[in-house]
Amino acid sequence: MFIPNKLISNKDGITLIEILITISVLSIGILGLLQAFPYAMKAQRTIELQTIGNHLAQEKFEELFSLSYDQISVGVIEDNQRASSDQSNPLYHFTRTTIIELVDENMLQSQSDIGFKKITTTVYWPKPLDNENNNISLITLISKL
Repeated sequence: MFIPNKLISNKDGITLIEILITISVLSIGILGLLQAFPYAMKAQRTIELQTIGNHLAQEKFEELFSLSYDQISVGVIEDNQRASSDQSNPLYHFTRTTIIELVDENMLQSQSDIGFKKITTTVYWPKPLDNENNNISLITLISKL
């Protein structure tokens, strides 16, 4: 069978157009990955700060749990108190507010002590890239019994 020479192509290499298309596709992919890195770094830092805030709130709970029920006074225990007074300490930018309230059997604020105290601890810290604050609030209950 006879096949004309025009239909048979003998390519021994790649053309400049193929190289340009390959470079373009790779460049778009690499640029997409590079744009994801700052977002991932910000998300990682946000989670890290939230974990520190959680630990600071839990630290206050542990401090209060070491006291007897009667030693825990009702009211504002801390009001935006800094976690550290040293400005070089990374915890300097964290502040904590702790409020203790008497509650009734429905967990509503009460004036009389029926044996339940609600502890609310809120920790504040600045967001990594702006001046707004993030916060985390933890609430627990202590009973007299």
